[in-house]
Amino acid sequence: MMEPMKEKSTGILFPKLCNGFSLAGMGVRYKYGFVQVYAVGSYFDSNASIALRGSSKDAIEKVLLDPMYPRTIRIVMARNLSIQKFTDALNESLEPRMKGEDLEKLDEFRKLNPAVDLIKGAEMELTIRGDTLLYKNATGAVGMIRSAVFTRALCDVYYGKDAVSPTHKESVLEGILNL
Repeated sequence: MMEPMKEKSTGILFPKLCNGFSLAGMGVRYKYGFVQVYAVGSYFDSNASIALRGSSKDAIEKVLLDPMYPRTIRIVMARNLSIQKFTDALNESLEPRMKGEDLEKLDEFRKLNPAVDLIKGAEMELTIRGDTLLYKNATGAVGMIRSAVFTRALCDVYYGKDAVSPTHKESVLEGILNL
């Protein structure tokens, strides 16, 4: 029952529990439409998801975009990648969503990552609770960023209209009701 779930495109395993949250869905971040960069899984409080049962897809999407609903986003690299490329890509996704506010948090995020390249299988965890991001980098060090603008933008990156992994977003939309 507690066996890990396999993300079907990459074969990467995701535990059913992470930081006390239950796995709601997973998918892949592609670059150029075909290069698998990383698998991504989202974990939510199973008790909180009970309140969503019977909700419309639009209502669930609103919840996913709201950082006041705690969650962990777990990223597992599907290939080797420089940490610079990883942080640049994430920051490029975040910056327009931040609408000119709290942009110094992008540099804070970059500094939470050591200057070592990511290897296939490297894991990062982004735990969002309101205006707080707890970030566990690929070496296991944990740091924090406090900014409602940053956490809201991060939710939009993974659950918004132009999510970086549409397969992940759809999987979460289906899975969150079954926690």
